[in-house]
Amino acid sequence: MLRKALFVVSSENELKAIKEFSKVFTEKYKDFVLDALYVKDILKYEIFPSTIEGIGIDIGSTYIIEEWKELEENNFKMMKSQLGDSFTNIFVEEGETVEVCLEKLKAYDILILLKGENIGPYLKEILRVHYKPMILLPELESYKLDKVLLLDDGGYKANRTLFNYYNNFGESRVDVLRVNVDEKDELKERFGENYHLIDREGDPLKIILAESENYDTILMGTLKFAVMVEKITGKFGVRIIEKIKKPIFIG
Repeated sequence: MLRKALFVVSSENELKAIKEFSKVFTEKYKDFVLDALYVKDILKYEIFPSTIEGIGIDIGSTYIIEEWKELEENNFKMMKSQLGDSFTNIFVEEGETVEVCLEKLKAYDILILLKGENIGPYLKEILRVHYKPMILLPELESYKLDKVLLLDDGGYKANRTLFNYYNNFGESRVDVLRVNVDEKDELKERFGENYHLIDREGDPLKIILAESENYDTILMGTLKFAVMVEKITGKFGVRIIEKIKKPIFIG
C-alpha cells in the first residue's frame, strides 16, 4: 500500500536540506509518495494595522499587503521550480500555517518539517496539536536513515511511537535507550532481534545527547499538551528536540 508524506516548506533557506532528505527518504522507503506544501500565512498580513494612534493608513497598508502577497507568490514559484523533481505534488495554500497543516494532514501518513535551533511558536503549536506522526529535520548537508534509536522512558507515548514507526516503515533493527528506568520491558519478546535494549544510569540529557551521536534517526514520544510546560520549566523533552542534530520521529 502506498503511503503519503507531507513536507512543509517555509522558506528558500530550507530547500537544500529538504531536497537532500527527500532523496534519501525516497531511496529507502519506495512505497511513499512525497508532496510539498507552502503556506501563505495570513497572520503575516496582520502586523499592518488599519490605524496607528487614530491615523488611518488603510491605503498604505493595503498596498503593502498586496506587495507582500505578490512576493509570497513569487517565492512559491521559485521554490516549486527548485523542488520539482523531488516531489509528486507541490502546492500552495493561504491561511494560518498550523490550521492549514492540520487540515492537509488528514490525507497523509506523516508530516515532515525543518526545525531550527529553538522551538518557535509555529513548531510549538504543531507539537501540541499534531494527530499523525511527524519528522523534525535539522538542517544538515546529508542524511542517513539506517541506525535508529528509540528514547524510552517506560511510558505509553514512547511505546506508541515505536508502533507507529513500525507501522509506517516496517519492522527493522531499533536500539532502545532507557535511562534510569526501573519498569519491566515488555517488548523484547514481541520484536525479537529487531529490539535491542540499552540500559543506562545517570544524567538523562547528557546520556541521550551522547548516545544520539551514534545514530541516524531518533524516535521519541509526543510532547502534546506538555510542550508549553516543558518549555517553561526546562524539562528535557523540549531540550532534546532543540539540541539533537538528527532527524526526530515523533509518534
